[in-house]
Amino acid sequence: MILSLYLIKKFFNALLVCGGISYAIFFIFSLIGNLGEKFSFNSILYLSALNSFQIFTFIPSHLYILSFCLIIMHLKSKNELIIIKEYIELKKLLLIIFPILILFAFVEIKKDSFSAHIEKMKTNFSNSKNFENRKIFISTDGNKSKYSIFSEVDSKNETINQYLEFDVENQKIKRGVVSNSLKIQNNNLFSNESIIYENNDFRYEFLNKKLFDDFTSIWSTNAEKIIKNNENNKNSNYKIFQSILFHSFFYLCVSMIFLSKKLVKRNINIIKIFSLILLIFLYHLLIPKIMVNNFHFFFQSLSLIVFILIFFKNKKYE
Repeated sequence: MILSLYLIKKFFNALLVCGGISYAIFFIFSLIGNLGEKFSFNSILYLSALNSFQIFTFIPSHLYILSFCLIIMHLKSKNELIIIKEYIELKKLLLIIFPILILFAFVEIKKDSFSAHIEKMKTNFSNSKNFENRKIFISTDGNKSKYSIFSEVDSKNETINQYLEFDVENQKIKRGVVSNSLKIQNNNLFSNESIIYENNDFRYEFLNKKLFDDFTSIWSTNAEKIIKNNENNKNSNYKIFQSILFHSFFYLCVSMIFLSKKLVKRNINIIKIFSLILLIFLYHLLIPKIMVNNFHFFFQSLSLIVFILIFFKNKKYE
């Protein structure tokens, strides 16, 4: 019990140090990037702070790996790692860090929600400074997406200067509409004339046509980007289940490598171990971003199997 508390304390100390250093680096680069914005210096500091927290939501796994690197280096320098590995099995070590592993896996699964919440805070802050000039509405359904972009929104006069809409299927634009002659009637957006792109051809349309239903409610929403997902619950539940397994096995694999018997040896090639961890980290970071329209289910299942195989391979040699 004492050893468990000692290891957890060591990990959270390392997490605090790595988190503080990472935040400082992210804040400096965000501050440099925001200096060109038309805000006061205090507003720039606030936005830079939000940007820094948002970066953590994009790649929370880097904090887990850096913290583990720091704690293993500390334990190894004092020969504590040898004692720990001598008296505690890998299974028990994994049980000790299991709550931390679950916490990071939960953050991975919810990171899009956390990032969206921070993005909304940034947008609300920008809108409060009267710098709103665009709204985007995205509707998705499987491999089909519809993008509606409202440009030059005048929040005082409730007018819009340009509307752009395009339908995407299998990452190809199938149809598009652009209009600069717009009016709002009964909460809906209408166009008197527009340019239509369809079947690889452009044509003009001089009609009083409804472009967007319930525009007023969309326009009054504070968020700059509004996403509506029309996927069915079955696909959504599968993605959540697959995501839980994918992230959990990733953190298990990383933990097993750091806690393996190989790191106890004095003649071990540290660079080789950290290179392996870096490759696993990049794999975990990039695979969810790859979209294979016709084989997405198979591809994601295959990526999960890779982590499962790594897990059992490490378990075999312990």
